[in-house]
Amino acid sequence: MGLFHAVGRAALSEPRLIVVKYEGDPDNKDCIALVGKGLTYDTGGLNLKPTGSMENMYGDKNGACAVLGALHGVLNSQPKINIVFALGIAENAIGSRSYKPGDILKSMKGLTVEIGNTDAEGRLVLADTFTYVQREFKPTEMIDLATLTGACMVALGSETAGLFSNNDEIASSLLKSGTKVFEPLWRLPIAQEHRDAMKS
Repeated sequence: MGLFHAVGRAALSEPRLIVVKYEGDPDNKDCIALVGKGLTYDTGGLNLKPTGSMENMYGDKNGACAVLGALHGVLNSQPKINIVFALGIAENAIGSRSYKPGDILKSMKGLTVEIGNTDAEGRLVLADTFTYVQREFKPTEMIDLATLTGACMVALGSETAGLFSNNDEIASSLLKSGTKVFEPLWRLPIAQEHRDAMKS
């Protein structure tokens, strides 16, 4: 998991992937997966966050905390469904082992990623976590919870979460569920131009 490891390798506490499989329907092989970004602290790495942007970065683990909260709820309610809970835990610290802008890292999937900014660490952790969960559990649906970009808050404010999805049915279900529990979501586009812009 070269991407995941690179993000956390400068920290005193090594990165960890925590996975719990809940089997509420053991006769059914289908499962869904909840994946949470768990940056226990995000300095921004060598692309250091400025004063005013770093102080609350212990909250960069909120995606993993939400997945852990969902696990707690599932254990209390015991639904008849199979769910994989995966938490990608790392600290984006600075040290002699820090990964650097310009590095080319290899993912668990075998793809290489050129690092443009070490403060884009969450997508690295999640990419390898996604690959692991897909290979080991083959979920029918995978839902990621993450604090990935402040631009989402600029666009949507602090009360509405951004939703990206490549599946209209799942997106529609999440939008309806969000309305019911007063957690509004707004679907954002994944256009070909966005995919093209990520190529280096």
